[in-house]
Amino acid sequence: MGALLTDLLQRAQRSRRVVALQTGGGLFLGYVLSHNPDLVVLRTITRQGMLTGVRSLHLHEVSQVHFDDQYVRLIEFKEHNPEVVFGLPSAPDGMENQYLSVPVLLQRAQEVRQLVQLVTTTDNDPYGYVVRVTEDELLLEAYTQFGQPDGHSVLQVDDVRSVVWSDEDTRTIELLLKQRAAGE
Repeated sequence: MGALLTDLLQRAQRSRRVVALQTGGGLFLGYVLSHNPDLVVLRTITRQGMLTGVRSLHLHEVSQVHFDDQYVRLIEFKEHNPEVVFGLPSAPDGMENQYLSVPVLLQRAQEVRQLVQLVTTTDNDPYGYVVRVTEDELLLEAYTQFGQPDGHSVLQVDDVRSVVWSDEDTRTIELLLKQRAAGE
């Protein structure tokens, strides 16, 4: 174990912050309970920030360690805000009485300024606010999974397979945006 890795594990343990350890067997998230030149013991958590157990990993199997990066901070944010992130999903008001289609959901998301994720026919499934909808296209004010502004995108309505109205990720982004707005 190198000096840089030792320093990073000590910092994470002292500050009681989450680390992500990449091994050939996958990515492990958790809090460092103990470490030595051969082994690290983590109190493991899920990507949702929920505690799952205690696990040891041989340090020679660890290829990367991440501490205080965007992804790790997002996991910590979810862990510290479970009531919002994992709360009851909101549903569009009055939708039970309408014949629903993707264009109707997009129009409703625009009207109530609901942050949504658009599952598309491409590999791009953006998060954001619908700014405008026409018969064929929509304009999306896009955000990253970390709640950072990501410009505007024009998508074909026919390319939208599904509208995710409210889930763990959209609620997390909304909370990040609200906290930033309150801090300004």
